[in-house]
Amino acid sequence: MTVGAVLAGAAGTYLTSRLADRDRFKRELRVRWDERRLDAYVGYVTAVKKVYRCAQQALSALLDGGELKDREALLAEMRAAEAERSRAFEQVMLLGDTPTVQAAHDLNDRLWKLERPARGAEEIGKDMWHQRSDEWLVALNDFHSHAREGLGVFGELARRDVAQLLTRRSAPDR
Repeated sequence: MTVGAVLAGAAGTYLTSRLADRDRFKRELRVRWDERRLDAYVGYVTAVKKVYRCAQQALSALLDGGELKDREALLAEMRAAEAERSRAFEQVMLLGDTPTVQAAHDLNDRLWKLERPARGAEEIGKDMWHQRSDEWLVALNDFHSHAREGLGVFGELARRDVAQLLTRRSAPDR
């Protein structure tokens, strides 16, 4: 009887210990992947913003009749930034959840609509550029929201209400 109680106690301790170890391993694994996802998301957003900045500067040089050599340098920088964005996007594809990956696809589409005119492959005016920039900003904010949700970051994203900004921009001046 005593031996049975000792064996039952030992078995209970062993099972409890195994379950605790398994739960700790799962938590550690989740934290490790969350850290990698966060790094991937930050790298991607950084690259996206660099491409946007280069596209904006290259288009300004084109529309304002800037120096050709300056514009060529900006386009070369934009191509390098686009290569970095592509690499970073692959990390998002591998590590991100479905809504975040879809938001990244949408952000890429918006960015490419800004790259084409910056390269001179499409002619647009400043109004169309502003409209596409606004759409890019909305897509960027959507990406941030989905990434935060996927990482389990609670709370409202502190950002300007882009919809209100767009409404004010398109309203006639009084």
